[in-house]
Amino acid sequence: MPTKQEGLDECQIVFEVSNEIANKIGGIYTVIASKAPEMQRLMGPGNYIAIGLYNAFKAKNDFEELESPKEFEEAFNAVRAESIEVKYGRWKGGGAVETILVDPSYLLDVPLVTGKSDRKIDEIKGVLWDWFNIDSLWMPEVFDPMVAFGWAAGVLISNLVETSRFKDKKIVAHFHEWTSGPGLLYLKRTLVDIATVFMTHATQLGRNIAMGEEDINKILDELLTKGETIPPQKAYQYHVEGTHQIEVICAKEADALITVSEAVARETEGILGIRADFIIPNGINLESLSKLEELVSKHQSARLRIARFAEAYFNPYYTLNLENLLIIHISGRYEFHNKGIDVFLSSLQLVNNHLKKSGTQKDILTFIWVPAPVSGIKPDILETFQLVKQQREIIQSPLFRMEEWISHLKSDFDKHLGSKTLSDFFNESEINEINKIAKKMPKKTKDEYPPICPFNHNERDTIYQTLLELNLVNKPDDHIKVVFYPVYLSEDDQLLNLNYYDAVAGCDLGVYPSVYEPYGLTPLEALALGVPAITTDLSGFGLLVNEQLKDDALGIYVLKRKGRTNEQAAEDLAEVIIKHSKLSPKQVKNARRTAREISELYSWRNIIKEYKQAYNQAISKMPSKIK
Repeated sequence: MPTKQEGLDECQIVFEVSNEIANKIGGIYTVIASKAPEMQRLMGPGNYIAIGLYNAFKAKNDFEELESPKEFEEAFNAVRAESIEVKYGRWKGGGAVETILVDPSYLLDVPLVTGKSDRKIDEIKGVLWDWFNIDSLWMPEVFDPMVAFGWAAGVLISNLVETSRFKDKKIVAHFHEWTSGPGLLYLKRTLVDIATVFMTHATQLGRNIAMGEEDINKILDELLTKGETIPPQKAYQYHVEGTHQIEVICAKEADALITVSEAVARETEGILGIRADFIIPNGINLESLSKLEELVSKHQSARLRIARFAEAYFNPYYTLNLENLLIIHISGRYEFHNKGIDVFLSSLQLVNNHLKKSGTQKDILTFIWVPAPVSGIKPDILETFQLVKQQREIIQSPLFRMEEWISHLKSDFDKHLGSKTLSDFFNESEINEINKIAKKMPKKTKDEYPPICPFNHNERDTIYQTLLELNLVNKPDDHIKVVFYPVYLSEDDQLLNLNYYDAVAGCDLGVYPSVYEPYGLTPLEALALGVPAITTDLSGFGLLVNEQLKDDALGIYVLKRKGRTNEQAAEDLAEVIIKHSKLSPKQVKNARRTAREISELYSWRNIIKEYKQAYNQAISKMPSKIK
């Protein structure tokens, strides 16, 4: 016999709403894209629909538009009558789940046919003020499009629930972040018979405080100790009053409040004034990143690409020992303090000084994959890489001849090896072509070093200037070799030629020393790729790992940042990097295996059932005629 939770109050339909569905902006896209196929499997065909913001440029590659189902025609026409365009199809990046994208652009424009000077969005913001006192008077431009999107999603859902497919069903609308929050408020105030879930991945006010000079963790500690909520005027201080108020009201109005970590649960309690009903960590789709049996080959293949990059990048100046090279990286949004980039760079200086004194032959190639404005590749770098590419194409035939000759097994194999020299595998034409290429290579003086960044960038860039201040400039005697790579990684970028996940797979260590990180998906992604990672005790993922892993596992390091100064954190981080650089081949292998094993704890297959529990609770709490 089914229990109450499994029967009367069991969720049957889920609408998941986010402006990042089929519209990649940040980390929430990755979370929902990897989760969507499991949601589809959990709810069953036709019972899960993703609702996103239509972006014509991004939808072109990430959305397959299809003919609308006949049962949706009346609902879609009603939505279009409200000046909201809708498009039906499949979200390619989200496992091809059923998706509806809303285009609220007409809500933002002045309709020429009416001759009126006001915009529909101004009317909507007026309604939100009348309903909930949401103050949008001085909000920045980005506020209006997001309010329009959220409102449009609410209008769409209110019409969908009346269609034959969803009529009299137990439905949950799951709204992500303030950007979709107006849709939740629309459904609540218009009394649509549907349960609502609000999910915050980080509070807007909390993030802005963390980016400033105040200590967000200290503020939260004081608030929670006193049982108080942050004063409303604090949002005005950081110019996020409208978004903050939407979050506060959505958190209180929703039938269930979900967040991703204990770190964010502290924010919802101290900043939004309500404790989250559920803490559900972000999961990962392991198979989509890399199958277990492919980890080794994927690492070796990507590492070869990185080695080829390093060879082309550094060899015009000096030779790197590519076999004795530790490859590490940091990645994420350009939040210099929040993401711990400041501490990471300081730790590199300490590591560099230590390795110089130790007399080691090991170098550490460090990538900084943090997007920033650039204007193309530096001409001399691009020319060098193109010449190196031509050289590699020429030597393919000699390498094939060499491999074929080496593969001949003979009883006197040592004499067989000594019977030829390298030049014997090249014909005259190939030698001439390589000589021509060598003469075209840009000449470097002994006082020139490999550039910190291969792209044309702003010379006042904070990361670049900090590297100069720390004297991390790729001198021949430096053991830390730095490449600031401020573009989104792509297989066709003409230099590294790797997408992000393949680039990470080729590394030996991922470093993510955030001082503010509501969850932290990047270390989890690295672990899933068999790459050991460093996170912190101020990140949601770091807190979670600390609870579940009691031993000092080589696959994951949790850096202590709470109560530690930047200088202390940099020293601790330097020790971890140095320790990892000294691991034996066997320890490296074990660390990679452990990294993957840790990631498997956070597979969506294991986590997705927690969402069903949250949805069922939301259904049980809502006042409904169909319960």
